[in-house]
Amino acid sequence: MDLELKGAKVIVTGGASHIGQAIVFAFAHEGALIAIIDKDGSQAERTAKAARERGAPAVFVVEADLSDRVQGESACAKAIAELGGTDVLVTNVGSNRPDFFLELDPDGWQRTIDVNLTSVMACVRAVLPEMIKTRRGAIVSITSIAAFGEPRQSVYAAAKAGVIGFIKTIAREYGGRGIRANLVAPGLTLPEDPEAVGRHSLWNERDEIMNPAQTDYVVKNTALRRLSKAEDIANAVVFLASERAARQVTGELIAVSGGFGSR
Repeated sequence: MDLELKGAKVIVTGGASHIGQAIVFAFAHEGALIAIIDKDGSQAERTAKAARERGAPAVFVVEADLSDRVQGESACAKAIAELGGTDVLVTNVGSNRPDFFLELDPDGWQRTIDVNLTSVMACVRAVLPEMIKTRRGAIVSITSIAAFGEPRQSVYAAAKAGVIGFIKTIAREYGGRGIRANLVAPGLTLPEDPEAVGRHSLWNERDEIMNPAQTDYVVKNTALRRLSKAEDIANAVVFLASERAARQVTGELIAVSGGFGSR
């Protein structure tokens, strides 16, 4: 099925590494024009080069730390200028340091919220006027199944749950302006290619985040008895971004977790 995304102007935040990189590649295969916003400029440039080789006619890189609201809005404005507009925004940037709530440093709570929730608000605020002007656009935000409650994920879960509430509200507020807004909630998704992990990626400390015993627990509690791959999440994102495939889909959440916990 032709998703009719050829030439679409797409912004992907956190697009340099892992799931974000897979999302960029998926849009590249569709022939979209892409802007990657990421604080890891060198990794983003490597991803951009690979995306062009996969069929993207143009890929731009905007280096920014999206935990800073002002940087986020400015980066999106620059991406819109580079692309000459925007049809799709994918908010993928995120970060988490799993631990039990009482072990978390309260000084780090705000950064977790800023990276995972405030960044989404800032980028959506930046693209909405452009989408309203053209009366079309798709917003796809990456949340997490942790948003429904998982041990060692308290503050992260709170931020990701906030993303769900925010995007569902945006869908209702701006659907009449031709804008669709949806969510994808990945389950545990481990990077398989070292080239997909930049220097700022949390997966550089993989064993501290998810050791083999924890990974085994997730697999055993997943209906399909396997972990998601980055490409699985990317395919769901591209589907939701497509006006042809998902024209009547808004305010919805797709869990791509293999049925973890049978949610």
